[in-house]
Amino acid sequence: MAIAMRALAIALPGVLLLTCTDPTDLADGLAQRLRLPSRFVLGALAALRLVGLLGHEWTTLTMARRARGLGGRRGRRPGLRVQADQASVLLVQAIRRATRLAITMEARGFGGGTRTWARASVFSRVDAGVAAAAVGVAAAAVAAAVLAGTWSPIWA
Repeated sequence: MAIAMRALAIALPGVLLLTCTDPTDLADGLAQRLRLPSRFVLGALAALRLVGLLGHEWTTLTMARRARGLGGRRGRRPGLRVQADQASVLLVQAIRRATRLAITMEARGFGGGTRTWARASVFSRVDAGVAAAAVGVAAAAVAAAVLAGTWSPIWA
């Protein structure tokens, strides 16, 4: 139960972020509200804009692996290993592409100098509710681990 709650605590905020957030609004909020560096903000914007390509990239990698004879289906375990390898390749490609796009955007002046905003970033009640739900799930995961006796912090 504790492991399931931890997985939910990690996955839920990510799923909510990807399905409910406009990348441009998120970037504006990160820059306006949190005053984060432009390279980080542009990287987040580029990454969220490129999430739509991940499904297509997965299909392309699968077909390329099958063409090379690496995508065989000999039992359950080799399939999981192949998918884990493919996921790591996809992750590396996505990070490289987002980094390259962020640096290109910064070079073209997206992150330079004093910035003006066309509209102010708004933090609404819905946003506060989603943030509170994410914190609540994380707290419930920690509480479940402590109650089950399986709590083991990373730094210990």
